[in-house]
Amino acid sequence: MSKTTLAKLLAKENITVQYGNYQTAWFDIKDRVLGLPMWKDMGKDVHDLFIGHEVGHALFTPYEGWHDSPEKLEGCPRSYINVIEDARIERHIKDAYAGLVGPMARGYKKLFDDEFFGNLDDVNLEEIKLIDKINLKAKIGTHIEVPFNDEEIVFYNRAMTTKTFDDVLELVRDILAYTKENTPELLQPQQQEEQKQEQSDGEKKKEQDQNMGHDDMEPQDNEKQKNETPHNEDAEGNDTETDNTGSSERDSDDGDNQGNVEDQKPADEDVSITDEEFRRKEHTLIQRDERGDQISAGNEPRKEIRDKIVIPYKRLAADRIARSELENYESHREEFKKYMKEIKKNTNYAVKEFEMRKAAYRYTRAQTAKTGSIDVNRLWSYKTNDDIFARVTQLADAKNHGMMMLIDYSGSMNNTMGQVMDQLLHLVTFCKTVNIPFDVYGFTSCNTDLGFDGWGSMSDTFSGPRTRESEIDLSGLSLPQIVSSTLKKNDYEDAMFHIYLRYVLCQSDYGYEERSILSRYEDYGSTPLNQALVQSTRMIKEFRRKNNVDKMNLVILSDGDANSMNIARSREIKYAETDRYGKAVINIDNKKVHLPGRGRHGTKALLEHLRNHYGTQTIGFFIADGSYNYWSKISDAQSNGDGYGMYDNEERKPYNREYSKHKCVTFKDTLGYNEFYIVKHGKNLDTDDDGFNIADDASNGQITSQFKKYSKSKKNNKTLLTNFGRVVA
Repeated sequence: MSKTTLAKLLAKENITVQYGNYQTAWFDIKDRVLGLPMWKDMGKDVHDLFIGHEVGHALFTPYEGWHDSPEKLEGCPRSYINVIEDARIERHIKDAYAGLVGPMARGYKKLFDDEFFGNLDDVNLEEIKLIDKINLKAKIGTHIEVPFNDEEIVFYNRAMTTKTFDDVLELVRDILAYTKENTPELLQPQQQEEQKQEQSDGEKKKEQDQNMGHDDMEPQDNEKQKNETPHNEDAEGNDTETDNTGSSERDSDDGDNQGNVEDQKPADEDVSITDEEFRRKEHTLIQRDERGDQISAGNEPRKEIRDKIVIPYKRLAADRIARSELENYESHREEFKKYMKEIKKNTNYAVKEFEMRKAAYRYTRAQTAKTGSIDVNRLWSYKTNDDIFARVTQLADAKNHGMMMLIDYSGSMNNTMGQVMDQLLHLVTFCKTVNIPFDVYGFTSCNTDLGFDGWGSMSDTFSGPRTRESEIDLSGLSLPQIVSSTLKKNDYEDAMFHIYLRYVLCQSDYGYEERSILSRYEDYGSTPLNQALVQSTRMIKEFRRKNNVDKMNLVILSDGDANSMNIARSREIKYAETDRYGKAVINIDNKKVHLPGRGRHGTKALLEHLRNHYGTQTIGFFIADGSYNYWSKISDAQSNGDGYGMYDNEERKPYNREYSKHKCVTFKDTLGYNEFYIVKHGKNLDTDDDGFNIADDASNGQITSQFKKYSKSKKNNKTLLTNFGRVVA
């Protein structure tokens, strides 16, 4: 069970669980958000301890009791409240879930051994504050002997029996009063030392000023002001925001002050030393990279945004009609019908390949068993052969296949889109013929429902839902549903006709006419492939469930590397306030995916996640728009992501031979794909054959040779279809 699911079950509500660049776990009482940092491997017990603790706050702590609450509670130091409220909610959560008792005890024992409460080896526990005695005993329990006198044990017993938050506040005031009366010398020892040091430094400074004069004081003060970071700006000068719930941003670059409330308390407010020490140490549990930087953490966007990304065919078709005059192209209907008949003939090769492999699968897994009935043809051998019974062979059930396809709608695909649409018509017809359920989506960055234009820039006037803190910025991702096996007959034919129109119109007028029939959701944009893979994860999961799919195939057709995937650093996202580079861990469908990078290395990690956790076979077709991109991608695929170009002619020769023979270069298990095909832009994507032309006086040998050449061209000119029929089986 994932930690996200565990937290929701413990909380008994559908709370929002988000990972982020935090230094400690926290719970926003008002907005019902559980924030979890990306912890390094510290053991299951410590992880369960933190989740159980924060869910305890979710269930039992009122808003004013939250340790980051701006509410001022007279006579109640926030640090004291933390200690007593922690004891109350942990007792309640363990009473509610007995299974947490062991993990929480063992988790605190590990943290105690790691000196999260300070180094207590040389500390006389009889001489520490009462609030710290209670904190140690309540959390560490039998692992430490905490001495209480007769008066103090009463306070401890009250701490372990408080029922309401009002009981907590009353006890806090009593503990503070007892401490002031009996051990006033223990109050704010750190602050007193700092004040003494400041006084000493001030006296030294005064002496220096008297000796040197006051001419240099003003410049020093000005320099100090210049170097100080204003309260409402980060270190780079960007505005930071605090929402009106009182929950401040948790997104500092280094995060060292994360979860530390010391800066928020009044100067004369006392603290629990052990509680403050614990908070100062929590950042050491955070997962960091080899340079010591905190690894960025992000979450898939909330459902409100995810629901706006996929554009169902009905809405897409309506937007096409509203935006263009499609009826002007009705004259193409007859030629479309003729072309579809030709396509059905062209798909026969792939259908044959698929059915052969499907049959082979069944026969290789066939089971033979005795029926119990005598085989009369064996009866004659009964004296020498005991096995005279008839047998029956039961073929294995064929796998249920499914296919989802993502087509790159980036601007660079413009010159290739006509050929891609032609290939798509063949692929969809193939799936229909062999009865494979399928969904085809384009992916681009022009989702106006999320306030973005085609290049992923958000409008300043957009008032709809925006990406929040620690959510993945999907960069205006739009996934228009181009065609699907679930469409009704009329919708399916209209969808295929529109694909055909794009194929025809892309071949004339430099594609300008093609753009006139597109919806605003399918305009050319950038390449948000990684964002599309994040969104596709749940879509694939639901597709498999609905169609009872055994073998799921994800086909991706693109001509370049993916956009970098950003993580929002503020409640209301601005482009400058996103975390764009470096390693990251993202939470998708309650599963963590570790990204070694945000671009192509992120693509590889996301594809491997789909393969490993969702049983998805990933198939990639890369369309190179030039020699440089062609050889760079071959180098990339050959090295599984670490190549930078292939310039050696000897290294190129095997790939040249392969391309000459098959019109594509094929790689297995690379870049996150099970199979990856590199195709050159141009004629190699055409589905037209070269024609079977022979001279009148041709010999039998010449006729045979020409027929072989013709058959080969028919196969090779359907690169996507030929390979698709083989792989998906």
